[in-house]
Amino acid sequence: MSRNASARGDPPDRCASARLPPRARPHRCASRLQLCPAAAVARPACSSARPPPSRAPPVAACLPAAARPIPPSCAPARRARPPRAPHLQQRACPPPRTPFFVIYSSHPPKPAPTEGAGRKQHRARTRVCTREYEIYLQLFLRRTRSWFPGTADRRAPRRLVPGSPESRSPSSVLVGMAVESESCNCDAWAARDPSGILSPYRFSRRTVQHNDVSLRITYCGVCYADVVWTRNKHNDSVYPLVPGHEIAGVVTEVGSGVDGFEVGDHVAVGTYVNSCRDCENCNSFLENHCSKFVFTFNGVDSDGTVTKGGYSSHIVVHERYCHKIPDGYPLEKAAPLVCAGITVYTPMMRHHMNQPGKSLGVVGLGGLGHMAVKFGKAFRLKVTVFSTSESKRDEAISLLGADNFVISSDEKQMESLKNSMHFIVDTASGNHPFDPYLALLKVGGVMVLVGFPGEIRVQPATLNLGARSLSGSVTGGTKDTQEMINFCAAIKIYPDIELIKMDYINEALERLVNRDVRYRFVIDIESSFR
Repeated sequence: MSRNASARGDPPDRCASARLPPRARPHRCASRLQLCPAAAVARPACSSARPPPSRAPPVAACLPAAARPIPPSCAPARRARPPRAPHLQQRACPPPRTPFFVIYSSHPPKPAPTEGAGRKQHRARTRVCTREYEIYLQLFLRRTRSWFPGTADRRAPRRLVPGSPESRSPSSVLVGMAVESESCNCDAWAARDPSGILSPYRFSRRTVQHNDVSLRITYCGVCYADVVWTRNKHNDSVYPLVPGHEIAGVVTEVGSGVDGFEVGDHVAVGTYVNSCRDCENCNSFLENHCSKFVFTFNGVDSDGTVTKGGYSSHIVVHERYCHKIPDGYPLEKAAPLVCAGITVYTPMMRHHMNQPGKSLGVVGLGGLGHMAVKFGKAFRLKVTVFSTSESKRDEAISLLGADNFVISSDEKQMESLKNSMHFIVDTASGNHPFDPYLALLKVGGVMVLVGFPGEIRVQPATLNLGARSLSGSVTGGTKDTQEMINFCAAIKIYPDIELIKMDYINEALERLVNRDVRYRFVIDIESSFR
């Protein structure tokens, strides 16, 4: 009873709710939705009403049992919540780190063994399925970026094309992952985290479709891109990640619609395995510039799965992205051609660097640089190698056949070659100045950048006063790639490689970072997975 009630003369045995209209008095002992049926008559105070400190003792009962049924007791501390419907009952939460398939499977999980070998197998399966759950989350976050393009586009969200990776629900992606985790038909080595350390891994390739070619991988080259994505340097790596996009192997199965390949053919697969095959670039055989082209590894294919590369025992690819290796050309030598070779061959042909007698400068002498020197000599150009390391002089001149070798940090040597070069191919990926090299070009000369330095700074006068051009390029289309392979087989151009086994890959990647390779690592896949 409140003080105001006492001042107005209200009897002390009436509830405060008795002052409300007759049909609106809630009975505090019952549910919030139940009104007091005896509200029209005077009734004693409810024990759930908070009693005054010392004026009146609490009343034990609200109404007689004959008037209406009431709970046996009304707890003043907390009102009881009404029971939920059965379908809204809260389910028990699973324990932390429970495998994804255990939480959402329609079949009850088997109890975990408590000891022995069965316990170890259960832990191994748990780790595998937990990794699949983490992959699912990474894929979901990766796709939802395209669902919310930005603040400016939120009023008009991008339309999703049916069948595209963005239009697939995360559950459909998860179904594909479940198949991969259950039936594994491909041996591989994969990185599990940004440390980039590779270890054995098993997964399942898709079955051969109408236009697919399945090949047994015999060799796979090692590119610096393998370092970039296994160590998540672009912050878009999806683990487990199987790298490798310089693949050479033997055809083991072809789809019913394949005409250009037969079982037993030698085939190479490069940096991409799919594109839209319908845009202007694809129709011009420039699939590498298609907006929907798919990387050989760490890309999202048209079926929503994450592509896995050549550090594996076999691969299934659409026939358009397979390149036939002529008979007699060594497979281990063919693998680097579809990345290092085509990356320098494409801009050299586009800018007509195949004119005998003209001069070519090659910046950097690594996997790409040594192929540029070989192509330049095959085109009968005068080749000059620019490097910061004096130790590469003998290799450039004696081994690769370059005509000249220049230390790029020596200003006197660089000054003596101003306005002397028709073409320059820059393969260096580290940060370096561009004006000193552009100054070496003749009037109308072209410098092509095929590496990825951190930034490009150029004085406008260096370009304008000599009508010079600075161009960029990356890999090549399917037509150019097949042309390049045929050219190498006819002229007998072979990359210089160091053959390794799969279990040496972590040391090889570290050596690649330290530039301790001459000039391309190639993994002997076939013997590594026997």
